Amino acid sequence: MASDDVETYCENGIWKSRWRSSTTPFAAGGGKDRQVAQGASVAQWYGVDHIVTNPDGTVDEHNSYRYLREYVPSVG
Repeated sequence: MASDDVETYCENGIWKSRWRSSTTPFAAGGGKDRQVAQGASVAQWYGVDHIVTNPDGTVDEHNSYRYLREYVPSVG
């Protein structure tokens, strides 16, 4: 997992999303589903991985959107 990945996690009963290289969340609250959706959207936008961590610290989901970073030359 790279430090530029997005992580969605639960801290003190509140679901949050942050860059793995940061200790500060960029979004918090609204429940797990909302935070997973927000984290996935940010990861897709930046073409990075999205890791969803259970409250016990285990990984629940790991989705990669790095393929969105691939350069596709235009034809014509």
